[in-house]
Amino acid sequence: MLTACRSYEEACRTFRWKIPERYNLAFDVCDRQTMAGADGHRTALIVEAADGGVERHTFHMLRLLSNRLANGLAAMGIAPGDRVAMALPAGLEAAVTLLAVTKMGAVLVPVPLSLGSEPLGWRLADSGARVAVVDPAALPALERARSRLPELERVLAVGGGGGALDLWSELERSSDAFTPLVTPADHPAFIFYPEAACGRPAGVIHAHRAMAGGLPAVEMSLTFFPQFGDIVWTSSEWMGAEALFRAVLPAWHHGVPVVACPGPFDPVQALDLMSRHGVRTAYVPPHHLGALTEAAASRPHAMPRAIASGPEPLDEDLHERVIKVFGVHANEAWGVLESGAVAANLAGLMELRPPSPGRAAPGLSIDAVDERGRPLRAGDRGLLAVSPNAPGSFLGYWGDGAGAARRVNGWLITGRSGFRDLDHYLWPDPPSLPEGAVLVGGCPVQPEEVELALAAHPDVVAAAVLEWTSGELKAFVVAGGRAADAAFTRELQAWVRLTRSPVEVPSRMEFVDELPLSMDGSVRRADLRDRPIRVDAPSPDERWPGKLR
Repeated sequence: MLTACRSYEEACRTFRWKIPERYNLAFDVCDRQTMAGADGHRTALIVEAADGGVERHTFHMLRLLSNRLANGLAAMGIAPGDRVAMALPAGLEAAVTLLAVTKMGAVLVPVPLSLGSEPLGWRLADSGARVAVVDPAALPALERARSRLPELERVLAVGGGGGALDLWSELERSSDAFTPLVTPADHPAFIFYPEAACGRPAGVIHAHRAMAGGLPAVEMSLTFFPQFGDIVWTSSEWMGAEALFRAVLPAWHHGVPVVACPGPFDPVQALDLMSRHGVRTAYVPPHHLGALTEAAASRPHAMPRAIASGPEPLDEDLHERVIKVFGVHANEAWGVLESGAVAANLAGLMELRPPSPGRAAPGLSIDAVDERGRPLRAGDRGLLAVSPNAPGSFLGYWGDGAGAARRVNGWLITGRSGFRDLDHYLWPDPPSLPEGAVLVGGCPVQPEEVELALAAHPDVVAAAVLEWTSGELKAFVVAGGRAADAAFTRELQAWVRLTRSPVEVPSRMEFVDELPLSMDGSVRRADLRDRPIRVDAPSPDERWPGKLR
């Protein structure tokens, strides 16, 4: 834990790592909060439902419920090292599952709730998950992928149905007495996959110590977190590493309540939520922070004590708008999925130099190195690498997976290029897109994968997908015997949502008699871009669509 300091140099000089060799994450963030004189009846989780109902859960309640689930999973044959997948919204069920799986030494595989059957199936098949705990909304996608998941033995869902066991019925049948496994600090606890649906990414294995390894950067970005009266909220989805390692788990480590609200992010609703529950510290990623700041500029809102963002750096304009609207700087915590949070800035402790995310967190060193891991001079661009003593770094990729990060001479090369200046500020380059991918709503999308999803529909002969100038997708579809009307368009959009993800759904569709093909059978996309304007189209956007990229 960082102590309040007057300078960055003092924070680095006085910091010492204190992660024990035997360390279980769930015991630290939950069970410990109910022992040794600690008040286990303090509020740990505040959940506001869509209908406005509010439930408050104490650390003692989370401990007993997670004990029940741990016993239930053990009765199903789950042992230390086995993988358990989780696709749940922010709330009680997600908290209980997270704590239960990690306290028994199994490995949790969080999967975003929005993923369709193809990316969901890949993550469960690649990780070899034996049990999945899911929200009822994920059951249709899981059912489509089930035939490709031979290792998946049981599915638990809230309310059951669709071949799944009822989660709460399993809890009622199990004992609330369970002793957390005393795990080594480097025992695997999580397998994280990128939140975007595109591709078949490798799973990133993180140990029980990963959250503690990122605490210096997180506590610095949240202005020497915790402070008296802090209540934490994040707009990030709980099924991602950023939400868990930068907000939820650090809060519980310090005995601080967390506010959760299931459902997609809405800036106006988020501001009201923060006001109703007295949120004083918030982690908001850049693509949410801009919308939140814009909404706050025109309505009354809470004034948080600290706002943290990341992992991507903020530009100077957004920094200025945040301080104008909220009265505090948006500090940043930087790092890739493999490294965790390893760098941060803090207004008042150091000069903010956007778009630099700051300097290496206390206890760590970050440098630009060449391909052989040799440090470069200040100002020379290379690969950003983290020092060998970083406890938050990943253990490796799952199975035969390969990714951009690797270790050379003990240093973790993050796979991100950039440089360090003479004052040790980091200047990472923007992340590169996978070959053939485009950005839609801030997420990488492979149009070819959307084409394959459309072509798999029984009433589609062929499809081609192009990027639109407004950052949307347009599909050209050859229908097979179906009326090319609005109802069929909505059916195809629902199909892509079920099989891929909502962000990959083409917002525009045009039905054509055939796709223009080259001699080698590939689609001539330039011909689709040059198609004449449809003066008879029902939508003004279709009559005058503008130029395609």
